Amino acid sequence: MIDSVVFGSLWSQHSIKALFEEGARTRAWLEIIAVLAEVEAEFELIPSSAAQAIAACCRALDVDDSFLDEVRRGREASGHSMQGMIVAIQSRLAAGDAQWVYTGATVQDVTDTWLMIALREARGLIERDLDTTCRALAALARRYRDTPMAGRTHGQQGLPITFGFKVAVWLAELRRHGRRFAEIAARMDLVQLAGGVGSLSSFGPRGLDVQRRFAERLGLHVPLASWTSSRDVLAEWCGVLTLLTGTADRIGHEAYNLQRSEIGEVREGLLAGTVGSITMPHKRNPEISEHLGTLARLTRHLGAAMAEGLVHDHERDGRAWKTEWHAVPEATMLAGRAVELLAQMVAGLEIDAARMRSNLDASGGFMLSEAIMLALATRLGRDAAHRLMYDLSIAARAGGRTLIDAVRGEAAIVGVLDGQELDALLDVASYTGRCAEMVDRVLADAP
Repeated sequence: MIDSVVFGSLWSQHSIKALFEEGARTRAWLEIIAVLAEVEAEFELIPSSAAQAIAACCRALDVDDSFLDEVRRGREASGHSMQGMIVAIQSRLAAGDAQWVYTGATVQDVTDTWLMIALREARGLIERDLDTTCRALAALARRYRDTPMAGRTHGQQGLPITFGFKVAVWLAELRRHGRRFAEIAARMDLVQLAGGVGSLSSFGPRGLDVQRRFAERLGLHVPLASWTSSRDVLAEWCGVLTLLTGTADRIGHEAYNLQRSEIGEVREGLLAGTVGSITMPHKRNPEISEHLGTLARLTRHLGAAMAEGLVHDHERDGRAWKTEWHAVPEATMLAGRAVELLAQMVAGLEIDAARMRSNLDASGGFMLSEAIMLALATRLGRDAAHRLMYDLSIAARAGGRTLIDAVRGEAAIVGVLDGQELDALLDVASYTGRCAEMVDRVLADAP
């Protein structure tokens, strides 16, 4: 579906998808092969004239359907991942130059190096949309810092909170993911130039200098040791994407639930022309909220596949390594689209503060049971106060009464709490704890 002309935009944003498209990947591979030849010539591993010819050929190649088909045929004929590409380049060079194409390198030297370059670009795009989302959430948290609403646990109304507090919790979580991206960046962007088993033996006594120069030319870091069989950083990358899309799904799922007709406190913004149902014209569906869940589920499964790929045999294992060819690009595209959609959803959220207050008032005061219990506890003891409020709540619900009416008619309560104190306790909007102060702390913690 990612490649679908009709549905592709559901699964990936254009900018990230473009990084992993076959033409872009092939052109990047050709550039890496060109740089490799030039660096090898610097260290007199191959003739300078051959390096110039190889680099010029790689950079001049037209990566069209015909060339890709040629590479495909070569791969199928050889059964080797890179042989089709090598032969296609060699066929365009003089015999004396052709023999030096890809000297000393192995497949992962090009594919791993390219992947780190592509992920560096993707990471920047994801961080951009994550920052946009965080700025929009900060504005919402500030605006609705003191707006009361029902806090819910296990799907039921629990205690009053503020909508700003709810948003601040989302914001704090997303900012943690932003820090995770910054942290993982220090472990990514690594070059791979290792040779057959990672020893750099094919690059001679100055192999480490060749590796360093190769990395420098490509704007990458040098690893402490070859990582052909050490894939923890890529598994970590997909783990961070799993966390990020999980949070996006959580925010989307909350919006989905709060948009329910029976609740109606939050709604996705309605874009002109959006159709909710072709048979029910009135429908206004939370399309983005739902799709965030789809993207997150797929990302989680791909993250699990990457965890399987942590185990390699010896110095290379095609089974584990080739799993990455599918899992890493797709997880990156899915996560990138999720964050882009999350930013869009947050920017357009419609908040119904009046409905939030209406739902609070419609609760019949049952959300105030804790406040009254704690006030009674100083007079009656905690256990006795809990038992009194528990029995009163059960009886009030059974009798179709509000808790407020039940409390005002309960002698055991009005006998120990005076009218002014009881009035204050029965103001549902005032019992939001330290929600507003926590909003302030989150806003003050901006990176």
